[in-house]
Amino acid sequence: MTTPGHNPQREDGFTLVELLVGVTVSLIVLLATLTSLDAFSSNAAHQTRATDANGQVRSIMDRTVTDLRGASLILTAGATDLAYAVPTSPTTTRVERLCVASEELYGSSTADDATPTAPIGACSGTKIATLKSTTSTAFSYDSATTGLVKNVGLTFSLDASANGRTASSVLRASAARRSAGTLPATDDDVEPICNEDGALLTLSADILSLGAISVTYTDGTGNAIGTITAGGVQIGAEVTTVIATITNAAGLTKIIEKDVECD
Repeated sequence: MTTPGHNPQREDGFTLVELLVGVTVSLIVLLATLTSLDAFSSNAAHQTRATDANGQVRSIMDRTVTDLRGASLILTAGATDLAYAVPTSPTTTRVERLCVASEELYGSSTADDATPTAPIGACSGTKIATLKSTTSTAFSYDSATTGLVKNVGLTFSLDASANGRTASSVLRASAARRSAGTLPATDDDVEPICNEDGALLTLSADILSLGAISVTYTDGTGNAIGTITAGGVQIGAEVTTVIATITNAAGLTKIIEKDVECD
């Protein structure tokens, strides 16, 4: 029974207004948390895409730099097309090609071949990466003459954009060819065929396959020796050592000293 002037104590609990305010605040905090997690996840995926693209192309670039340092021949030296031959044995090579088409970077490789030739036809092969633009992706060279290229620069502007987010990165590398300026020739590419007059000097099919070739033979003091014939150059029986200077149309030169042993 309630007596006049007596105020009953309020029972413990929340009013409806308090509950609504609490729920609203909780929803705001939850939304902010989810938004932050989404942004973090999106940034992580973006970084993963960029890292994957960079890693794949960096691997290709590292292999290309290694190859070029020992490449015997640059076969194609274009702004968006590079092909080179890499020795795999004394008699065989493989041909590697990197090229750009429609803002895509492609790579291809041929099987071992005794007579490497420049790839022909449109850019094709295995897709390596999507590029930001072809204008910022190019190969550069220190010589306009393919056969005389000593240094090759590689620049790849990669596009790792996805889901409305823009992402790009630029990778650069350079390689100095150790064999630049010389023909891929060895002592065995000068072949003496003994005859009654001494020996007929000829060049191997591997050297002749490289294109227009000229060769001069001299003795140890630089004096020209031999007589040009239909099959090669005839030297006398008294000549036991020759120095062959072989030059191709691109200006690459190889000097070979050859001992001639004919009984």
